[in-house]
Amino acid sequence: MSSVDIYSYLNYRDFCRDFYVFRKKTDSNFSYRYFARKAEVAPAYLKHVIDGKRNLSPEMSVRFGYGMDLSEKEVEYFENLVRFNQATSLEDKTTYLERLRRKRTRSLRSLSMAEAALLLSHWYVVAIKELVVNLNTIEVERIQAALRRKLPEGLIERTLEDLMTMGWLEQVDGQWRSQVSQIKFPDEVKSYVVRSFHRQMLELAQEALEDELDRREFGAAVFSFPTHRYPELKSKIKELQAELVSYVQDITDSHIRENSADVQKIYFFGVQCFSLQNEESK
Repeated sequence: MSSVDIYSYLNYRDFCRDFYVFRKKTDSNFSYRYFARKAEVAPAYLKHVIDGKRNLSPEMSVRFGYGMDLSEKEVEYFENLVRFNQATSLEDKTTYLERLRRKRTRSLRSLSMAEAALLLSHWYVVAIKELVVNLNTIEVERIQAALRRKLPEGLIERTLEDLMTMGWLEQVDGQWRSQVSQIKFPDEVKSYVVRSFHRQMLELAQEALEDELDRREFGAAVFSFPTHRYPELKSKIKELQAELVSYVQDITDSHIRENSADVQKIYFFGVQCFSLQNEESK
């Protein structure tokens, strides 16, 4: 169709916009009306979709796809992209994101954005990444034995492969190192990744309640607070998180400098703050 690669998109409006810009640059005859005739839609439909004023139904997304001269495979991807963007529940978003991943054949050189989003939404990915660095190994058996939940060897192998493919794990002078993700997800996708990750971590937190007291720490407070000052409270929580991260990093760096033989383990720290009242109550 064009040099606009639909598989690099997780927002159908962004793809529609870039498609239109590309066609205008490469075809002087192309216009909203030209597209409308080909897709058999109203003249301003594409513009309204790009501007966020109109949504697409599954049937209309197929017509849009053919109007863009997409291949059958690309049309299927576009239709699922529309369904993913317009899904309201986390479960539906997960379903359509998995379909998006399957629509694209895995490249040996890179992962699609859909694959990266799915990868980061699972609790065990971050755990495996940190274990590789902590144990300085990619031996599947050792990683499997160290994890809180026993995962299939095949899943661990694929996760390791994906982490290295994305550049999030690399070996330098015989030492495995963790790299920060540089992927820029659309806000909507970032929200999906974060919600999915936290939901899984909360499930693990329930399990951790049964751990011995010297292996976990749980605390809670219930309080009243002025709603108009809630943004201040959120800022304070973020400051406390940053302070804790700095403390942990200092201890870890000292441990590395001293080449300490003390055992290190991977921990998770999470913070939740939400209202126990419904939105309508005063």
